[in-house]
Amino acid sequence: MVQMSDTKFNQRRKILQYCEEHGSITIREAFEKLFINSPSKRISEMRLSGYYDVDFVVEKRTNAAGKEVRYKRYYISEPVRGEAR
Repeated sequence: MVQMSDTKFNQRRKILQYCEEHGSITIREAFEKLFINSPSKRISEMRLSGYYDVDFVVEKRTNAAGKEVRYKRYYISEPVRGEAR
């Protein structure tokens, strides 16, 4: 049986690996490409844990309806030390 903490840990690892491969991640990318239902929670946990360096920039784009939308692009670096579960 997979424990909730294992699922959260695995989701955080997926986010970190994505950032290593692509340089950054957005909430939408985490949801659509990694199938993580609560990516903002996982990123918040990563920031609060103190094990990760989490920075972001606010970006803008025009959506399909022609409205300008803002979103955060997160830059997450390797843990300073091993993450405890």
